[in-house]
Amino acid sequence: MIQSSKARQIILDACPQLGTESSDLASALGRIVAKDVVAHEDIPAGDNSGMDGYAVRSDDTSSPNGQVVLNLVGEVRAGAVYRDEVRAGESVKIMTGAPIPRGTDAVVEREQVEESDGRVTLKIPVLRGRHIRKRGEDIQAGKLVLEKGRRLRPYEMGVLASLGIEKISVHRRPEVALLTTGDELTPVGNDPAPGQVRDSNAVTLAAQIFECGGKVISLDPCGDDEVRLEEALRRGLSSDALISTGGVSVGDYDLVLRVLERIGVRIQFWGLNIKPGKPFAFGLHLQADRVVPVFALPGNPVSAAVMFLQFVRPGLMKMQGATPRETLSLYARLEGKIHKADGKRHFLRGIVGNESGQLVVRLTDTQSSGALTSLLQANCFIIVPEETREIKHGDLAEIELL
Repeated sequence: MIQSSKARQIILDACPQLGTESSDLASALGRIVAKDVVAHEDIPAGDNSGMDGYAVRSDDTSSPNGQVVLNLVGEVRAGAVYRDEVRAGESVKIMTGAPIPRGTDAVVEREQVEESDGRVTLKIPVLRGRHIRKRGEDIQAGKLVLEKGRRLRPYEMGVLASLGIEKISVHRRPEVALLTTGDELTPVGNDPAPGQVRDSNAVTLAAQIFECGGKVISLDPCGDDEVRLEEALRRGLSSDALISTGGVSVGDYDLVLRVLERIGVRIQFWGLNIKPGKPFAFGLHLQADRVVPVFALPGNPVSAAVMFLQFVRPGLMKMQGATPRETLSLYARLEGKIHKADGKRHFLRGIVGNESGQLVVRLTDTQSSGALTSLLQANCFIIVPEETREIKHGDLAEIELL
């Protein structure tokens, strides 16, 4: 068995990066930027008001008696331009986002002004630059805006839209073949016969693949029939990546590893020093023009879902060109206690919350690798390192947010 950190690095080193394509901005959510994006213009394009108020000359706003009266000579709305130059003793009513009139250098908010009979009375002196958003304050022409490897969230898309960019170069989304195995599985819409369970892995893993940007190619479940298993796995190797569940332990009907090796998959490792998910294998199928990563996950629903998050997802993100990022780990006070007898790294399902300004975490009701409700309840993993045997009540525990 190998450690989880080494396994993750093997996967990241082995997974190939897919090619690029052009995507309309409107459909680019979640895609990975393939080329650096450099701004070709300033945003904002000119000085504008950050407040509804009055554009003034700051030199006009101080007075020995504490009040200043200015002539109101016009108004400028967002989307319009005030054409004249504002002279000494004058002001212009201005709306948020409107261009700053020539001659003015500050905006005083409405709350600090009284307007009457074409004049405005200022209650306070105003400093130069007050409530003015300067040209290029957000984005400067020639500056790097988005680096390649960044995933497009709504905010990145908004920045691109502000620059007028309608198309963006992104990495291709991987087509991921998904195969669930085991005679005990029956389709979700069926009533299970004695000894059977509904195939929740097919739904959970398909959703996880989709959530991290992949396209799901669902293969027909093949039970524990070795001939049908080989046919299904061969079909799966025509995709960019292949994921199977079940059949990777040491039971009489655990056939997946044997079949994978027979059809030319080179197993890079089998068995991780973790819980849940120990019987996990990763391999590569070398083809004439490409490499297909193969992830053989355990059949227990929680084990499969946890293995996807910890190992498959990083590989699929690498294939899409994402820049590898360290997992954000936090520490929270443990409510209750944790004890383990082995030297494995445990990924326990936990519920973390804020109590009086401090993070506090507790275990979910069950930690069974067959109980998906433990993930339903959880909002974090509690990480118990290999060398740790016990975490006491009130001790700090490492957590990884879900």
